[in-house]
Amino acid sequence: MTDEQTAPLPYHHTQIGYPVLAGMAFGTLTQARAWLRDRRAGRPHGWLSALGLLAFAALMLALSRLTVVVDETHVSVGYGGGLARRKFAVHAVQSASAVKTSWLAGWGIRLTPQGWLYNAWGRDAVRLSFAGGRRFTIGTDEPEALLAAIELARRGRQAA
Repeated sequence: MTDEQTAPLPYHHTQIGYPVLAGMAFGTLTQARAWLRDRRAGRPHGWLSALGLLAFAALMLALSRLTVVVDETHVSVGYGGGLARRKFAVHAVQSASAVKTSWLAGWGIRLTPQGWLYNAWGRDAVRLSFAGGRRFTIGTDEPEALLAAIELARRGRQAA
């Protein structure tokens, strides 16, 4: 199977961060319980629990899905509805490689010694290297397909 068959452009993949989703769901339920408790007790500051409930629910929706798109000109990575999004020109990518992140790097948006990391969950990732030594790592559950798509886009830009 060739790269063109495994990673046609545009490449589009969304990964669900189940551990993040579970943690945020637990936080949302905890805030809902606190809000209901405050309402029943007639506490005047029950609206604070409601704000916590809304914050956890919004974060759960925003940070539980990581979407990666690779087309002929750009590599884009973002959470949820675009709350945290990065976009890189394919021609600026000097190299890309499949890597395993350290378990210490965690999930979410992190600044690591290897540069920025966007990771929904797991340790598989693709690291992009740029001029000046800058690096950006994209967590993914299909590193081979993402790497193939990036390499296909880079070859297409070099041929143009």
